Amino acid sequence: MTSPEPESGASRDELLQRIALVETMIAEGRRSTARCGWIFVLWGLVDIAGVGWEKVQSNFNWIWPITLATGLAIQFLVMALRGGAGTVGRHSVQNRNIAAVWSMMGLTVILYVFAGLFQHKAWQISYIVAILMFVGMAHAISALILRWPVQGAVAVLWWAGGIGMYFIGGDYFLAIFVAEMFFGMVLFGLYAMWLDGRERQGRANANG
Repeated sequence: MTSPEPESGASRDELLQRIALVETMIAEGRRSTARCGWIFVLWGLVDIAGVGWEKVQSNFNWIWPITLATGLAIQFLVMALRGGAGTVGRHSVQNRNIAAVWSMMGLTVILYVFAGLFQHKAWQISYIVAILMFVGMAHAISALILRWPVQGAVAVLWWAGGIGMYFIGGDYFLAIFVAEMFFGMVLFGLYAMWLDGRERQGRANANG
């Protein structure tokens, strides 16, 4: 005789509740990431500005330290003014995982960039490629955790740009870098902000 109870002791209803909980947590993780859309936009514009400044004043060695420090200052200022709003929430496992991924990716890139600048290695194509691969990896991990195909496509875009730099030499690698920042940061951030705005509007309409 078959038993309605699985071997683990959980009933079908309990399993369905667990699945529903996981789906709810994933949806909340996507909403939390969408609330951080402005951060993607900020860093995309900051990096594009750094490239533009370097083109205008290439003999100035402090361009990127100043650019990155300014970006960090703006981010922390906006976060302080918003009272922490717009950061990845930490009340679920998915959100804590996402926060950890992006925090450690950001720290890794900062350490890597400043070490490269200090040793005057930032001119090498492999130096830029590594940055693109780091960011692509963070997007890919986040996409897997949140089961978000759009972010997965963004990860592929970053990886494709990094690999492409090895095959497209000359001045084109800076164009690829700017394109990655525009499509992989600015546009993705604007898309995330649009999702956040739509979700907020839907909640307002439901409560109103």
